[in-house]
Amino acid sequence: MCSNLNCTRQTFHEQVPGLADRYETLRPAIERVVERLLDELPGHAGDGVVDLLRHFATPLPMEVICELVGVPEEDRPRWREFGTLVAAGAGPGFAAAIPGIMAGAREAVARRRAAPPTGDAPSGLLADLIRAQAEDGDRLSDTELVTLVWHLVLAGQTPANLIANAVHVLLSEPAQLRALVADPGLMPRAVEELTRWCGPILLTVPRYASEDVELYGAAIRAGDAVTASVAAANRDPRVFEDPDRLDVTRAREATHLGFAHGAHFCLGASLARVETGVALSALLRRLPDLAAGPEGARRAPDPGTWRLTSLPVTL
Repeated sequence: MCSNLNCTRQTFHEQVPGLADRYETLRPAIERVVERLLDELPGHAGDGVVDLLRHFATPLPMEVICELVGVPEEDRPRWREFGTLVAAGAGPGFAAAIPGIMAGAREAVARRRAAPPTGDAPSGLLADLIRAQAEDGDRLSDTELVTLVWHLVLAGQTPANLIANAVHVLLSEPAQLRALVADPGLMPRAVEELTRWCGPILLTVPRYASEDVELYGAAIRAGDAVTASVAAANRDPRVFEDPDRLDVTRAREATHLGFAHGAHFCLGASLARVETGVALSALLRRLPDLAAGPEGARRAPDPGTWRLTSLPVTL
């Protein structure tokens, strides 16, 4: 059995081969959720202004996670509430949501184990993991299975902030917005460029030096904590030409670190890419006259995450 999270993450990818393809198969479900949320936007508007973060970007990821995990419809209101609390990133509500999600994940696992899908019914990610566990129980424990659901929920909130940041930036960069509206085929490139340019992750969690080392003239002793700046790496002029310029046509050869790297690469990266692309494509198609609201967006005073607390827009 895996003894640490990195091993668990590796097991997750091994036990669900073609995970990126699985996320891609969710595209129709994501499109349905996006269209429904867009249908509901006018009902949330006052004088034609609506908070796009609250009523579109924030609820989208948890709806998709429920589809991915296979959460029953009757349990989804509770999961939607958890998603709102987790998306806040901190505070007592965030802390309270964690045990709630863990309990909900255990319930979902027990329910799916007791009633596995039959016939042509879609299996859902939980059913695949439970089947893998039954075939080789030493590869994945119940604790690891539930923890993976929590990490999917946590990682699944990234699109909320990424979508909101992307809309905010595009509304302030009319040339880039026009280019994307004129050529929807640019969306895959645009998602990568927006993740690089205004992705929500600013810093890594601390790593600890295993030995004394000197890094760019600074002495780092064994045991010292080191935090890398993802935002700085994504503006590295040695990697990106004119790195401080947003360019939705930028070629994808240069790899950004918006989803981390190596053993710490985001479990939900492929899902975040699909969600963001679907959301932005539908938003620009259905609301071509979208504009920034009169009050302007508000940004959270969060040193680790580049995120908004509101995004008023005019429909």
